[in-house]
Amino acid sequence: MSSDLSALLTQSKNLTSHLSRPDLPSVNLSLDQIEALSRRLVSRQPASSNDTDRANYLLAQAHVDASALSHSIAHLNTSTTFTPLQPLQDTDVAGYLRIAHEQNLISTIEEGRRDTQAEFYRVLEERSQRDWEAKKKRVFEELGGRVGGHAHAGHRERESRAHTKSSLTAGGGPSVSLQMQSKMMAYDRVITDLNEARLRGVSYPIIHALIDASLSLPSPSAPALQLTQNFHLLSKITAEPPALPPLTHASAHILNAPLFERKFARTYLADNQETREAVALRRQIARGAREALEEQYFDILERTVQARPVEARLGGDPSVSNRVRAFLAVRYYRGGEWEERIELVAGQPLWAKLFYLVRTGHAQEALNEALQFQQAIENREASFVAHFKTWIESPERKLPKPNRDHLQAVYNAHMLHSSTTDPFKLALYKLMGKLEPGRRSVPMVTGTTEDWLWMQLAMVDEDEDGGLRALAEVLLGYGERHFDGPPNQPGSRKGVWAGVLLMCGQFERAVAALWEYQETEIEAVHLAIALAYHGLLRVPSKAETSDLTPLSLSPASPPALSLSTLIWRYIRQFVKMDAKEAMQYVYCIPLSSSPSSASSSSLSSSTNANAMFGTSTNATQGTGTGSGANIGQEQLETAWDLTRRIIVLSSSSPAWDTLVGSLSPSLPLSSSPHPSTPASSSYTTGLIEQHAALLQLHTKDAFSRHILLPAASAALESDRLGEAVKLYDLAGEWDTVVRCLAGALGNTVGNVGGRGGRGVEDVARAVLGVYERAGRAPGRERDAVVKLLRIREAREAKEAGRWEVALDIMESTDLIPLSNDMAKITRRAEEFRDLHEALQKNLQTYLVLTMDALAGVHARAKAGGGGGDGGRQMTLANVRKKSRSVMVFAGILKYRMSPDVYSYLARLDVEIAL
Repeated sequence: MSSDLSALLTQSKNLTSHLSRPDLPSVNLSLDQIEALSRRLVSRQPASSNDTDRANYLLAQAHVDASALSHSIAHLNTSTTFTPLQPLQDTDVAGYLRIAHEQNLISTIEEGRRDTQAEFYRVLEERSQRDWEAKKKRVFEELGGRVGGHAHAGHRERESRAHTKSSLTAGGGPSVSLQMQSKMMAYDRVITDLNEARLRGVSYPIIHALIDASLSLPSPSAPALQLTQNFHLLSKITAEPPALPPLTHASAHILNAPLFERKFARTYLADNQETREAVALRRQIARGAREALEEQYFDILERTVQARPVEARLGGDPSVSNRVRAFLAVRYYRGGEWEERIELVAGQPLWAKLFYLVRTGHAQEALNEALQFQQAIENREASFVAHFKTWIESPERKLPKPNRDHLQAVYNAHMLHSSTTDPFKLALYKLMGKLEPGRRSVPMVTGTTEDWLWMQLAMVDEDEDGGLRALAEVLLGYGERHFDGPPNQPGSRKGVWAGVLLMCGQFERAVAALWEYQETEIEAVHLAIALAYHGLLRVPSKAETSDLTPLSLSPASPPALSLSTLIWRYIRQFVKMDAKEAMQYVYCIPLSSSPSSASSSSLSSSTNANAMFGTSTNATQGTGTGSGANIGQEQLETAWDLTRRIIVLSSSSPAWDTLVGSLSPSLPLSSSPHPSTPASSSYTTGLIEQHAALLQLHTKDAFSRHILLPAASAALESDRLGEAVKLYDLAGEWDTVVRCLAGALGNTVGNVGGRGGRGVEDVARAVLGVYERAGRAPGRERDAVVKLLRIREAREAKEAGRWEVALDIMESTDLIPLSNDMAKITRRAEEFRDLHEALQKNLQTYLVLTMDALAGVHARAKAGGGGGDGGRQMTLANVRKKSRSVMVFAGILKYRMSPDVYSYLARLDVEIAL
């Protein structure tokens, strides 16, 4: 091998031997060194322009002046890119303006492009961050809910409901403070009272009840007051009275009581929003929002006057006009003089006085003030008082077109471009004539967010400029940051953006805005319930519902909010230990499915209940369309599903019997055939069944079909046999009860010492005892339960060493022929396939049990037990005969058992035969 390599090396050297010249030195340099020396050598050579000349020659043939182009490029000035190609003369004004206009357009387009790009990336970042936070929150809620459920399942001492919620909220998310617990309990009482009123068929002022609950909380903070103001705003929009008049007789509520439930649903949820009713609803929303802002500002006015009495100089006149004058003195009177732009009429700031009377909702007092100083006003502004009176007395605060045209002319002539016009007079003219709605601010008048919003609402005109919907688009363009400030930053105001959305009729967006923050989630849920109660909440279909956020936005339909998602995420933290209160919230989900006319009849009336049950499957959101009917039915099914889920989850709660129904001690697991009848002494109706009308389940059959039976099936799948048996029993499904017991006993018949087997046995014995006395569920299933219980008794006897008792019990079941009669053994083997599945499945169990009992009797008799020698021999012979019968029977069914079991039986048979 080495000789081959040497020869190869010699051959390789000979390949270049003819190139070597002894007169030339050898080069021992690397490639990098050779390249560096080559470049150095080239740099020493004089430059040659031959290549450049040749290139210029070739380009010249193509009529390209390369040198001129190089010179132009070198001296290119990009600052004059948009200058005209032809120079402008100094006197060419039109050309200059045209060029300037074009340059302005180009620069504006470029700036707009840059701003749009920056805004796009900012919004994209915010949206991505928000979606990520929503996903993270949902994952934490899911994981926390499961962990919390296991962590608190073993707690047995819960002295109060507050302690229950405080212990469970740790599992449903971040720990809840004592203040949050107090808030939850205060609002819980409101929802309970609401549902009680719905059951009685009367209206309930839920919004004012929520306001009272929020004000009852200790030491409310500024954000809490803002949320209370949002409830007050909604009460003005819905025109809900603070309280209802007392009912003097039984039928008074039918004719005289106001109807709140689903009052606005038919109009608000209609597909056509151009009808007269829809326009009237939008006007009511704008008017209610404006009135709420007016009351809020009047409260600020009074507190300002009371805080600075020396400057106000209120005196003894308690009139509203005098209080407004005192407020103006505090705000605009300094050093003995009024502010510069305040115009004095008859020695007082009359324009400001009239404006603030209107701003605080005292329009009639403003008109009286104008009439009192009519002469002085007319000397300055002719016909103002006449226009002002017409405007005040108009129901819609709108002047006829001739009056508006006159105001427009006066406004354009004397106020539009004047820098000295009183801003309050300017505001009054804008309000009366609805002038320049695009210019939304007035100096000194719209200084705060609330003032600006009031001005916009006062100028809304449903007949022109898009009305409230156009205002909503403008406000949505400003966004949350404009009103609430940057989120999670000092100075941000929670709840202001939600209030703004309420004012412009974006109710679903308002709830979603509150739901985004943990500290306002409670108010979000209860605001959504109040809106649904009044019929002002649109819910999406299941196909449009998102798992990340309750709000569904679609370009083809208005915003929608999943009320069921909000409620389930809210009650999930305390559902296991406070299922009663959790159900109160579930009862509110069908508010989004009931027809608007449902509130006109009492839910407690059986006649009306049956009639309504017939239409429950077609319940709509008020649109009357097929899609609305489907959404309404989906809401009902969601409420039923949550009810069943709560029943299963709260099965470990001590109040579970109260929730689903309780039975008398003498009938531990049975119910009357008609549990809803008062005559049944053995059955107490559960709270869910008592409130079933709120779920639009008005018959016992409907309640069993939609609630009890599916809940029982779910409990059975979760291995909660006791709860499943009770639910099936309450539903009157006695055959199903026995079938469940047979299956459960078949799974546990071989487990004598386990707690699960003992529990199943106890339940089965209690049920069987009651059912045998009442003659319920006779047949194959009940016989299987009896035989399985006898097998367990025999197994317990065998474990205790009582072989004879175990053998007698197994003979009494008649499952295995022990008479050594081949015809009977064969017939019983053929009948085996007709036995219950639980008995067939446990063939190995009771065959081995029987043979063990025979072996035990045989061993005891052989050891000398069982009397004299004659009796002992008789016993041994009898045992051998029965053992052979078992083996013959097992031989016929040999392939229905494992080989090990058959071998075990054969070994025992041999031992017995010896």
